[in-house]
Amino acid sequence: MKDLKIDEGFGSIMVLVPHQDDEILMAAGVLYKAAEAGLPATVVMATNGDCGCEDWSKGRTRLRETISGCKLLGIKEEQLVFLGYADTGMPREDSFVTHLFEEKDCSKVYPSSCSAVTYSLEEKPEFHMEMQGSHAPYAREMFKSDLRQVIEKYRPCNIFTTSEFDSHGDHSGLCRFVYEVLDEMEEGGEDTPNVYCGLVHSGAGDDRWPAPGTEEFDCPQGLEEDTGYVWEDRFVLRLPDALTRGAGTENVKYRALLQHETALEPNAYEFLMAFVKDEEIFWKVRQQRRWRDRQNGGDLLEYK
Repeated sequence: MKDLKIDEGFGSIMVLVPHQDDEILMAAGVLYKAAEAGLPATVVMATNGDCGCEDWSKGRTRLRETISGCKLLGIKEEQLVFLGYADTGMPREDSFVTHLFEEKDCSKVYPSSCSAVTYSLEEKPEFHMEMQGSHAPYAREMFKSDLRQVIEKYRPCNIFTTSEFDSHGDHSGLCRFVYEVLDEMEEGGEDTPNVYCGLVHSGAGDDRWPAPGTEEFDCPQGLEEDTGYVWEDRFVLRLPDALTRGAGTENVKYRALLQHETALEPNAYEFLMAFVKDEEIFWKVRQQRRWRDRQNGGDLLEYK
C-alpha cells in the first residue's frame, strides 16, 4: 500500500469517467484536494448517462447534476468537459463504449434510444461542437478522436479513470480507449501522463463491494485472481476531515452525491453511499513519459 499525496507538486489532473456520479464515487477526494492545492484540474464526462431515455432530457439533467456536485468540491463549471456520447447499458454486450471499442468498422454509427450524435447542454456545448462546430456521429473514430483531442488540449500530468477490470462495460471500455490513445501518442513522440485507475463495479458484485458503513475499503473478492491488480500495490488517498465519515451529513462527498438525484434510485442508494469512506483507492497503471529534445540526443524518460 502506498500513500497518494495530492499537493502543490503533484501536477495537473484530469478525471476521465464514463458517467455522471463516477467522478464523485471514484475521485471526489482527488478533485477536492486538487482545488485545495490550486492544481489545474479537468473533469471529462465521456457519456451523458442517458440509458433508457428517448430524448435528451435525462442526459441534460445528469449533466447539470454533475455541475452541481463538482461545485461542492471546488470544481467550477468551466473545468468540466462533456464529450456527449451515449449510455446504452451496463453489461458488456449492451455497453455503448465497449461496442465502439470492439467495432472494426471505425465509421459505423451506433445510435442509442435518443440520439445518433453527440449532444450536451444548450448553454454548454459538447467538446466536438466546441472544437469542430458540429455534433459528432456515434462512431468509433469520432469517440477516439475526441478523447485524444481532449487529452492533448489539457495535457494533464495525471489521469484518473475507470479500470479495464471494471464489470461495467462503459468503464472497462473507456480504460481500453485511454490505453490505445496513449500508446499512439507515445509512438508519435508525445508526452503522456501517469494513469491511475479506480474500481467502481468490482467483479465481486455491487451487492458485495464496497462494504457499506466502513471507513476503509476491503479487498474485493477475486480481485487478484481475476485482474492484474495486487491489493497491496494500491495507492490510498487519505481524505481530509470534510470528506470523512466523521463529518456526518456535512460530509462534502456525501453532499456531492446527493446532487445526483437521477442516479439515487432506491436500489442503488446503499451502493453509491458505500463509497463515502475515509479514503479513495487507485492502481497506478502507467508512468508519465516525456521526450527530451532529440536534437540534444535525448532518450525516452520514464518518471515514476
